[in-house]
Amino acid sequence: MPQLEIGLNRESNSPSPYALEAQHVSITYWSKHKRVEALKDISFAVKPGEFLSLIGPSGCGKSTLLNALAGISRAGVELDGEIRRPRHQVLGYLFQKQTLLPWRTVLENMVAPLEIRGVPKIERRNKGLELLAKYGLQGFEHSYPSELSGGMQQRVLLIRTLIYQPDVVLLDEPLSSLDAQTRVLLQDEFLRIWRDTGCTFILVTHDLEEAIVLSQRVFLLGVRPGRLVREFSIPLPSDRSALTIRTDPKFQNLQREIWQDLFQSLVGIYAQ
Repeated sequence: MPQLEIGLNRESNSPSPYALEAQHVSITYWSKHKRVEALKDISFAVKPGEFLSLIGPSGCGKSTLLNALAGISRAGVELDGEIRRPRHQVLGYLFQKQTLLPWRTVLENMVAPLEIRGVPKIERRNKGLELLAKYGLQGFEHSYPSELSGGMQQRVLLIRTLIYQPDVVLLDEPLSSLDAQTRVLLQDEFLRIWRDTGCTFILVTHDLEEAIVLSQRVFLLGVRPGRLVREFSIPLPSDRSALTIRTDPKFQNLQREIWQDLFQSLVGIYAQ
């Protein structure tokens, strides 16, 4: 897995209408003594409160781009261009892997970010219990991660990400390990939480249906080096349900339209 060193992720002092901006971003790294061009000349802007998804073939740099937006800093990668975000913006990041601490209860896991920030015990406990009740996990505060289903674990992880009230939440395929039914239920939960919080959500997913269900815009990246091939607006109601929207003719038309472009990207991989 490539390591990242983001040297041009800047906080902007000047007022901006955007939650995040990527300006002509290209990323390269070295793998087995070979220079790999992961992303090339990516530019886009995300509005506050927007739900945006990044899709594309495996290896096109979706997660690499998400890490760059987060400002993750590791060795071995070169970034050209600039990523700008408002000063004092708070970012949350929900990873694909389950990261709950097995020796801590649900409540103890949830309030860990507040504990790290020095929030008093009673205050963080009250906040955790409030969110558990709000999002349907009341009664599980003393349970351990091993006692929860995969879907419940992901809900705890999302609430833990939200507990310190981030402005932007980055999601790296958080539902990919779940079964189909649980995944749809969690998509509905993600939509509800997005509407409740007003946060900006940016999702990386391989699932085209998931991208359409959740997003206001979908960005399609092409084969490596990943380029922004096309932007799709998703004109579906903001109060939609992940359980029913798939039967909407507009959803089905969007799925066909985006799949045609995605298929061309996949054909490009096999033609190489």
